[in-house]
Amino acid sequence: MKKPRTSVTKCMTLRLLYTSSLTGLLTAFRSCLILVFLNGN
Repeated sequence: MKKPRTSVTKCMTLRLLYTSSLTGLLTAFRSCLILVFLNGN
């Protein structure tokens, strides 16, 4: 049987990576929107 601790840590790290990448994408998208808005005006 596998240790539940390793699976929990793996799940936590995956969640952290997913959230960090998601926030990075959101910030990049926001900056792109700001650039487009500034160029439009």
